[in-house]
Amino acid sequence: MTETAFPSELSLAGSPVTAVDLALFAAASGDHNALHLDAEVARAAGFERPVVHGMLTMALVARLFTHRFGAGSVAALDTRFTGVALLGDTLHVSAALSGTEAGCARYALRVRTAGGAEIVTGSASISITTAAQPALA
Repeated sequence: MTETAFPSELSLAGSPVTAVDLALFAAASGDHNALHLDAEVARAAGFERPVVHGMLTMALVARLFTHRFGAGSVAALDTRFTGVALLGDTLHVSAALSGTEAGCARYALRVRTAGGAEIVTGSASISITTAAQPALA
């Protein structure tokens, strides 16, 4: 794959985050913080609904790149949480190509809710050379 294979823009819209999504992520990650799972705890903390795990949001970011370039393509993510997503929010991930060099690309990232609230900014380094190597038998 050549550097021209890196699209100038990528985007991915998830489905609304459900209570089942949060419960499954909690089970997979071991993060059973009640803020993510219990509406009463979330309200007591000042949120109208349970908070989406930050790492679940990051998994959606990684999915944007692995769907396009394959498993192992994400060399680095450098992100900052600028807001929170809540149960029921639909997350939209967008990435704009900011440069390429020797089979690697750098993308500027943004994650927003369907309502337009920004929740993540940052960048991603994508390596096609790593992802393109065949798996060992």
